Amino acid sequence: MKKTKVIVLAENALTNPGKLTRYLNSLKQPIVVKETCFGAYIEGEEELVDKLAQDIRNFEKNRIFCKDRGYPIWDERRCRAFRGGGPREGFHQLEAEQAVLDKIGLALDKIEKEGLTPMEEVLAKERELIKRESKIPVEEFKNIVEKVLGSKNEA
Repeated sequence: MKKTKVIVLAENALTNPGKLTRYLNSLKQPIVVKETCFGAYIEGEEELVDKLAQDIRNFEKNRIFCKDRGYPIWDERRCRAFRGGGPREGFHQLEAEQAVLDKIGLALDKIEKEGLTPMEEVLAKERELIKRESKIPVEEFKNIVEKVLGSKNEA
């Protein structure tokens, strides 16, 4: 059965879409590879595509991310070449996901190095932040505004 995978590179990945595509093509495997602005699509037999995706992830496991794609490469229902241009459905979501992958990768690095923080600590920190960020009384806010505006008028 055929499968298509999306390979997305985080902004802080050491590779780029061109290098990734050249590498995939150099493998001489029975796959179709399409370079994209965020990484690449690979398409082929399910087992081979899954294996290649895992191998690629292992090069920079917290900088290269993969997910299944619901449509084959060059599918006329999704491909810009057949629809007259413009972004394809889901592109903006993928763009938003890619924008945070570098932070996700850094978090994964930290988890690997230090382990997971116990949930009790996470919840305690959350309560502390909520308490610190809680609303102030209106009168106190008015006093702060008047103080700030008053100091600007005096300058």
